[in-house]
Order: sequence, then structure tokens, then C-alpha cells
Amino acid sequence: MPKRSLLSLAVGSVATLFASSALAFDLDLIDTSVADPEQTVIDALVGPGSNITVVPGSVQFIGRTGDGNEAQSALFSNFSLTGAGQTITIDNGVLLTSGVANLPASNTVNQWDHGAASVSAPGTGSSAELSTLSGTSTNDQNVISFEFTLDNPADTGIAMDLVFGSDEFPTQSVTDIFGFFVDGVNFAEFPSGQLIGNNDDTQFLDNPVGGSDFAIEYNGITPRFTIIGTVDGSLSTHTAIIAIADTNDAIFDSGAFVANIRGTEEEGGIGGPPPGPGPATPAFSVPVNGPVGMLVLLLTLMATGLVILRNRS
Repeated sequence: MPKRSLLSLAVGSVATLFASSALAFDLDLIDTSVADPEQTVIDALVGPGSNITVVPGSVQFIGRTGDGNEAQSALFSNFSLTGAGQTITIDNGVLLTSGVANLPASNTVNQWDHGAASVSAPGTGSSAELSTLSGTSTNDQNVISFEFTLDNPADTGIAMDLVFGSDEFPTQSVTDIFGFFVDGVNFAEFPSGQLIGNNDDTQFLDNPVGGSDFAIEYNGITPRFTIIGTVDGSLSTHTAIIAIADTNDAIFDSGAFVANIRGTEEEGGIGGPPPGPGPATPAFSVPVNGPVGMLVLLLTLMATGLVILRNRS
């Protein structure tokens, strides 16, 4: 499993409102050198202290394991994306894609996929779960599934951290799709209630081709979310399926950075950025160190003062 370090630094004028900064993360491609992809991915996702016991022999992995650009999945570490006044971090985990995991360190093409990478399509077939969820055909599936039990009797589900990126954002009407199924129910939805693809532009940070925002190929990327899947309480052993695929076509890649699967007592659904190793800024926050941020701060203080004066009168 050769390690590839992505490092890009863009330096802007101090007068620039949203100056770009650095991306750095390491990719270990899940390629032909990986003897046991199933064990490799589950070890990266479910660690000590997770309060989850994975049923031995239950892990299944679907994804192309060719070399270089032929690899569809990867382990990632030291993930930190900074740009456009935002910082996104996530614990070490697994990258699942609808095409090529060997990502460029900058956004230089509008259509990153097997064609741009000069390789054949993954050819991993259709996901029954994602086809049912999307209501259309799917291709190039990349899937991790496993059975598990909860170690803590108080836990009612499992949580997972996610950063989602796509080259279909924001122009493509045909969207890739991501699912997180627990005991047959999908819990992967944006806070707006829409399925996770490129169809909800309010959840993405823009990363245009040739720009100097986030130093990653995808045209759009989300902040870090936590998705919680509630288990079926009538069962003693549970199933989890984490999957991404193209819909209708086999072009324009998307990628799901997945990490830190653990037991939880919280209710199912998706929340904002969780506590973690570093700051993860929501999509709508405005940095206060720029002109726009200072204006927002000033208006907020003025509004607060008016409320106080009104209450006193």
C-alpha cells in the first residue's frame, strides 16, 4: 500500500478577503498490495473504545483494488483542508469514491473521473440499496458492510463522521449518492432532509476549477458532519452498510471521507460538525477577521444593543 502525501500551499495577499491556505493529508491506496481489504478498512473505521464489536467474518468490501489511478478506495490520515476562510478536519479513516481515489492536490479539471485519470471505469456494478434509495440505476459502487453488536447496553445506535466532496457540484443534474444504512434504514441525509449527493448546494463549500480555495480536486466539499444510525432494538446483532455510487452514468466522481464509527446514545439523523481534533467550521459561518466578518460582527452588536435598550425602556 504505497503512501502518497498531498501537500499544496497557496499564498494570497494579506489584503485578500478570503486567503487560501494549505491542504495536507496522506492517502494509502487500497490497491493490489493490500492482502485483506476487508480487515484493512474495518480496522481503520472501528477502533478501540468504539463500544462496538464487529462480528468476525461479517465484513464485506466492494471496490476496485487496482494500482495507482485504478484504486477506488484509500485510507486517509492527517486530513486538514483550509481555504476560503474555512477549515475542515476529520479523524483518520477511509475514502470511498465513485471512481478514482488517487486524488489530485488541486482542482484543475471540471470532470475528475476514470476518463480524466486515463483508466477504465471501476466496473463494480450496482448497489441495490442505493438504487432503491435514489429511485434510479447506480454504477461503480464502493461499499463497506459489516455486522456488529453494541458493547454498552445504554447505546441505541452508531455514529460516523463524514466529509463529502463531489465534482458533480454544482452543475450536474445527475448526482452521485451516498448512504449509511443501519438495520436496513438509511440515515445519510443533509440537515435539510435531502439525500447526500450534490443536490443541496447550501451544504457545500465552493471550490471552483482553477481557484485558490481548497487544495483538492472536488468542485464542492462539505464541512464535517456526524451521522447517527439508530439500531433496531428488537435485534441483538445489527448490520451497517456504508456505500457510494454513480447514478445513471459512470462519470464525474464523488468521494466520502468516513471516520470514527462508534456506539452512541444519541438519536438517529445528521448533526453539525462534532467535537474533534481540530476546528470544523460550518458552511454558513463567516470569519470575523475579514471586512465582511467585521461588518457582520458590528451589525450583530448593534442589534444586540437595540434589544437591550428596548427592554430597558
